[in-house]
Amino acid sequence: MAVLLGHVLNERAISKERWLLESGYGLMFHYEAFKSHTPESYNRAIDSFNVNHFVDSVQSTKAGHIIFVIGQHWGKYCAPNSAYEKFLGVDTGEWTSNRDLIMEIGKELAEREIRLIIYMTARAPMRHYKIIKALGDTLPSINGKPAGNKINPMSHPKKVKGFKRSENQAPNPIFLKNWGEVCGEWSRRYGKLISGWWFDGYKMEMKDSYESLKKEAHNIDTWIDAVRSGNPEAELAFNAGAHPILSLCTRGKLCPYQTFTSGENHNFNERTKKGFGKPLTPTNFPAPDGVVWHLLLPAGKGWGAGDQLRFKVQTLKERIDVINAEGGAITFDVPISSDGKIPEKILQGFQELGTYKGQLNDGVKSFLE
Repeated sequence: MAVLLGHVLNERAISKERWLLESGYGLMFHYEAFKSHTPESYNRAIDSFNVNHFVDSVQSTKAGHIIFVIGQHWGKYCAPNSAYEKFLGVDTGEWTSNRDLIMEIGKELAEREIRLIIYMTARAPMRHYKIIKALGDTLPSINGKPAGNKINPMSHPKKVKGFKRSENQAPNPIFLKNWGEVCGEWSRRYGKLISGWWFDGYKMEMKDSYESLKKEAHNIDTWIDAVRSGNPEAELAFNAGAHPILSLCTRGKLCPYQTFTSGENHNFNERTKKGFGKPLTPTNFPAPDGVVWHLLLPAGKGWGAGDQLRFKVQTLKERIDVINAEGGAITFDVPISSDGKIPEKILQGFQELGTYKGQLNDGVKSFLE
């Protein structure tokens, strides 16, 4: 009983210090992340984004935070970045947008006291060999030799014998220096408008390279220094995959700087060979000390997909309640259109959920015995 009581008291003590545990729940947006845009079509999409309407919608759900994808593997980013443009040898508006959508969203969210976490990849955009090379990241390889630009950089050893993606190899000091310049520019520009970073593609090869890279002038430490240069208190998550060992860090942090779990999963229960196992909760799958337990699920039929909420509001209410009471946090990935609209039925579901917000971030179980 004493051990259990101490565990509960520790959970509540942490929750008073960490804003993520008082958020209740959040929403994630894979904005334009899965589309292959031309510079013209990308800027048209971003120029059409209605920031006020978008933030009004988020606020109407009572979400305490959002995770917004600044860019992913297609190599396009919805904010200018002179460092990235320099490495690629391009002007603003080609691989980055002319409009700084992140700045506008960040300012509007701050006015409503909603936190912003940026989704970013830990490695160079994987769909373009020339971008991987320009940024100095470890090139895709076949049997240890560069694969060349005629092999799909997102291929797989089942398709190409001996193939390894960039992210399945250790990063090198040159890339970490360059990526620090890219991330650091945004970090200093946005400052405390950014409350956290969620890094995708931080695979085991990157985790395992941490110690060996420490002897280099540019390493994971210097990259993180750049990431936090605008807000030293920013929360950090690193994602290596959807298994609880990785996404909930049940066997330890992926990175020494990790402050919350990436949480990537697809349901509220562990996936097993026989179907579904135990509920994904802080008690069943505890995170390391000092790391906020955080779960991330798609609200629709997949990441950034669908127009229907795949969970009943009652289910959302009950699961969030348990997770919060056990000292955890949760985010739901929600589809979004180019102009910033959330599908109506999904929005309505979260608006209904929002009517229970006060009971979903109070640290006690309100809906289940």
